[in-house]
Amino acid sequence: MIEWQVVNSVPHISNDVCQVWMSKTTDIQSWHVRMLNDDERKRSQSFRKDEDRIRFIIGCTLSRLVLATQLNVAPHQVPIDRTCPVCHEPHGRPRLPYGLPQWSVSHSGDVILVAFTRDAPVGVDVEWINPDLDVIQMADGVLTEKEILHLLQMASNDRIRGFLTYWTRKEAVLKATGEGLKIPTLNVTVSGPQQTPRLLAFDGRSDLLDNAILRDLTVDLNYVAALSIFSKTPKKIEQYDASMLMQKGFGWQDYYSS
Repeated sequence: MIEWQVVNSVPHISNDVCQVWMSKTTDIQSWHVRMLNDDERKRSQSFRKDEDRIRFIIGCTLSRLVLATQLNVAPHQVPIDRTCPVCHEPHGRPRLPYGLPQWSVSHSGDVILVAFTRDAPVGVDVEWINPDLDVIQMADGVLTEKEILHLLQMASNDRIRGFLTYWTRKEAVLKATGEGLKIPTLNVTVSGPQQTPRLLAFDGRSDLLDNAILRDLTVDLNYVAALSIFSKTPKKIEQYDASMLMQKGFGWQDYYSS
């Protein structure tokens, strides 16, 4: 199991690396909102639940702190664009105007994950294990018949984690395409729980199979998470605990607190 490293600076993202940063809702600080742009502030205020607002702010803040180091600018100057290509509202997949680096954000429960690459499409997904989840009902329309059969063959107390393993692997793949759940999850076939993560089939996108890197991420016993990268070359996965970065800002706390 890869440990989440605690660091006192943001490492440079090289072409052969994918960085994954983990934050918790308890990392929220009052100065975080000051580095957001106008659209991000407006969207944060639209959430009815405090926990949703906090998760969004942390995802934005963590993205800006890491990208600021890569681009050598202040966090609030990172030119993040969230324009939806369909409705042109600012709620689309975050990206930079010139395309690089690329990153993906996911949150569930009190965990926020952000994955970064220098030159490759990336997707990350994390899900809290809800003990009341009806996996048989959820599986319909999400898993293929073969995947559902595999799930039913698992011990009943393993099925929730098993279903979420399928789900996070599929969702990570779809997020790496940039289209997310606009593509039905039934179009994607992945290896099952307790098997090495692999993308086995992708309807209409068979060209991606040879370039897909799929990994499970260990958060804690209450979560399931997966990472997907489309790259012709291997990537070293570096996992970082963002708690110190989020609380101290590595030099930016005083700037945004003043």
